[in-house]
Amino acid sequence: MSDSNKPLFSRPVLAAIMLFCTLAIWLLNLTATSSTLPTPKLETWTTSSGVPVVWLKQETWENSNKVELRFAFRSVTTNTVLIETTLAMLMSDSLPLSTASINQRLAPLAASANSYYDHENQVIGLTLNNETDYLLPSLSLVTKWLKSPDFKRRTFDNWQAQRPLSPDAQHELEDALFFDSAAEQISRNRTPASLERIIDYYQSLKNAAVAIYIVGDLTLEAQKSLQTALNEISQDFQIAKNPAEQIQHEPLSTIIQQNQGELWQTRSAIALKPVATIKEWISLQIWGADLVATLNQQQHIDFVQLALTLSPTNPWAWWSIQYSNNPIIAPTVSNEEMDQLIDAKSLVFTEQVPSIKSEKRFQTLLDTFKTQLETQALSPTWWSYIATQITHVDSQLTLEQFANNYQEAVDSFSAEDYQVAITQLLISSSYQEIQVYQ
Repeated sequence: MSDSNKPLFSRPVLAAIMLFCTLAIWLLNLTATSSTLPTPKLETWTTSSGVPVVWLKQETWENSNKVELRFAFRSVTTNTVLIETTLAMLMSDSLPLSTASINQRLAPLAASANSYYDHENQVIGLTLNNETDYLLPSLSLVTKWLKSPDFKRRTFDNWQAQRPLSPDAQHELEDALFFDSAAEQISRNRTPASLERIIDYYQSLKNAAVAIYIVGDLTLEAQKSLQTALNEISQDFQIAKNPAEQIQHEPLSTIIQQNQGELWQTRSAIALKPVATIKEWISLQIWGADLVATLNQQQHIDFVQLALTLSPTNPWAWWSIQYSNNPIIAPTVSNEEMDQLIDAKSLVFTEQVPSIKSEKRFQTLLDTFKTQLETQALSPTWWSYIATQITHVDSQLTLEQFANNYQEAVDSFSAEDYQVAITQLLISSSYQEIQVYQ
């Protein structure tokens, strides 16, 4: 008969079991995914004119009526004013026999239109309601709009009268970064567009189609209706044949000073290597967040704005710093504090990036990124942004690769991955800075 008071395990055995359990839990935590991100499914086909269509969907959208539609083009031109004006005119009252803008016409149908462009890509976007009562009239309206837009003379004249004569910060930096003779290029790019050139450029867009992206849930009936509409809209589309060439950046870092007086604003730009992997994309998100946070912590800076243009061949980053005009601040900054002020240019050199120098800062930024990503990955709008502005059909990083592998890339991302990627991506010698005084 056994002794019920005798322990089941001896103390050495119990200690070993406890140690084994601790190690097992540690190993499970080590191998478990750090976040739960949806894995979208992709379905592809081509329109009757041969344009690739990519439909991205996930289970979390099955009860949602929101569908994002994107027409992606690559009509190569250095005249950013022509692109800007064409898309602005398209988004205005370009429906035949209409004085209302396209968004005024789409609003009662729970739909809206938008556009995006950079120096390599152009995108016409639509947000649609997938319910039949809304989708069918929306598609009918959009088909008439995109097949034969009416660029009106009075709308063009109004646009030209309201448009500022001086280029905005983004275009000014773009010219300085990508063209050898910046002043000459700026002058050529600012040549006013004519209505005839706008009509011709819209045709060139249709001759430079890249793909059509659908993001969201569709019933079988809605899918068939959308396929029919896309065949009609893209009837005279042609696939883009002239991809942009890689620009070779020489060590031509420059600082341009404008006006005299107190420093009011700096505008900075740097060329990047094309993004080839998801981990490189993650690295740029962390580097950008670090740059903005670091500069915003400076006492003499009011705020910082950053933009990443991750085009397929010649990507770049630019940011604008607005300095404080509070006269109380300057006298309170000691010589020692002045020595600690961070120069914007220093953040394009790997060895000076705070999140590379500090493991703790890197981990904090990575955790914040992961938290944000869990929300973003549930949005059809975010996925349409990934499809048209981050991944590209003719680049090393495609939408399919991103959708299938971004969970693993996030979970295995390390400080070493970050340092290697930033060292590879930032072309420090291309740095351009425009200093504005007043």
